[in-house]
Amino acid sequence: MFVLVTFAVDAEFAPWRELRRFRKVKLNEKHWSGGADVYETQVGDCCVWVALTGMGIKSLDFKSATCLRSAGLDAIISSGLCGGLNTRYRVGQIVAPKRVTTPQDSAGLATAHALNDLAERQGATLIDTLLTADRIIDSEAEKARLSQFADAVDMESFHILHEFSLEAAPVTVIRAISDAANETLPLDFSKVLTNTGQVKVAPLLKELVLQPAKIPHLTRFAKQSRQAAKNLANFLEVFLRALTPEQIHAEARTSAAAR
Repeated sequence: MFVLVTFAVDAEFAPWRELRRFRKVKLNEKHWSGGADVYETQVGDCCVWVALTGMGIKSLDFKSATCLRSAGLDAIISSGLCGGLNTRYRVGQIVAPKRVTTPQDSAGLATAHALNDLAERQGATLIDTLLTADRIIDSEAEKARLSQFADAVDMESFHILHEFSLEAAPVTVIRAISDAANETLPLDFSKVLTNTGQVKVAPLLKELVLQPAKIPHLTRFAKQSRQAAKNLANFLEVFLRALTPEQIHAEARTSAAAR
């Protein structure tokens, strides 16, 4: 089986890369785009390809998306970190939403039922809705407002689901909560991070000089995000080892019946 796992940035992927050996390869080189750069490994019966998409709505450009779609995928997982909106969910918890929405599309897109069932059996918490926002949601007050509409928030999953929704391969979302609903982020990360998650050193230093009291909060947030990413890496190992062709075929039958 060929499984694509997407992360927005390398920091989300790094703990998994420390667990096992990945090799960088050019996928689908004969495609008109020239191929897509991915990290490849074998987990159980799954040949896993990891693609880093970047943060936000431009998570997959046209060339990369069409290249990946034509690579013969059996399943797609949008993975990485997310923010909690519902106070029931704790930092580091693995969640799998049944549906992903945006502020402009409240109906959203459903994730793969059979893969969600498998994720739940392996220890993930099923949540009703993940909201994909167009910016980082950083304040407790805004999280409380958005909790009326969703249980957690990210910036990529809806776009991943949308790109692959017409494919036969099932698409699901598995994420770890990096910040709780009652937590305001230590900085405005949109000012200090690039689209690929790289730190803009000068803006970061400026923010810290202006607000030195936030340094301990930032350090604590970095540690809990790193631990959440480790939890996610461990879960993906377990999930992919348990994934079988039967579950993928079950999802195909469910989707066909729904149509």
